[in-house]
Amino acid sequence: MTGRHLGERIHDLLDNRMPREAAAEAMAHLDRCDECRRRWDELRTAREALNSSECGIDVSFAQRLLDREHIAEMAQHETRRDARAARGRDRRPAVLTLSLTLLLIAVVGAAYVAGEPDDIDPGLVASSETGMLSVARMDSSTMRDWASTGEWIHPDWQSSGFDPVEGTVREASNGARVLAYSLLTDAEPVLVTEWHGRMIVDPEATLLPIAVDGLDGYVIGTDPTSIAWQAGDIVVILTCDCTVGTLEEVAAEFPQDDEPGFVDQVMAGLGVFGDALTGR
Repeated sequence: MTGRHLGERIHDLLDNRMPREAAAEAMAHLDRCDECRRRWDELRTAREALNSSECGIDVSFAQRLLDREHIAEMAQHETRRDARAARGRDRRPAVLTLSLTLLLIAVVGAAYVAGEPDDIDPGLVASSETGMLSVARMDSSTMRDWASTGEWIHPDWQSSGFDPVEGTVREASNGARVLAYSLLTDAEPVLVTEWHGRMIVDPEATLLPIAVDGLDGYVIGTDPTSIAWQAGDIVVILTCDCTVGTLEEVAAEFPQDDEPGFVDQVMAGLGVFGDALTGR
């Protein structure tokens, strides 16, 4: 008997070939182990069915087939090729590999769809801030210590000479978040608004394009002056009572990044799944 199951000794018990003490121990094991009990019942049922058969079956021959010693004797004269032919080709590894591959494709596809950024129309986002709930606030000291990350961006305070005033993170009813903060330049204070998403422009809108230091954006307002551009997966909007040139100088101090690719979008989708599972 193995550490957990009777194993092959269940045949000895069935054939009454076990010593009395070992048989008593084995029967006690059957009372505790469902797997061995199931196997014992199956073998005993098969033995009883053969003994009571009326179909002309040679019972002695059938019992020999059930006897593990006879089966072992037959196996010694069987070649590996014959054994493989009798068993058939094991397709379980191929089926498992295919199943895992299909599951991975499904997960990656779902993550790609979930990570697709929202479409942001910079000409309409100002009105959509109405009714947003404030979820975080940062004062000037906090913003100075805040490192620019992939979640939000800002100019390098030391090299640009800009001074942050305060910032607020707001959340819409659909869970979308927007960061708004102010910074002081030598000319005018500038309001910065950042949205996660992909900037879209109404083809019927007559917006003045701008290009500075590899930054491609648009003038989306003139009273007050506002410009918008895409930085990675963030749409940045600058607004102030100043000239377009002043805002272009401020925009040039922001870090620039390419739009997110396939891997970035999949990782963003996995983040969405993670937040859903953790309830955030």
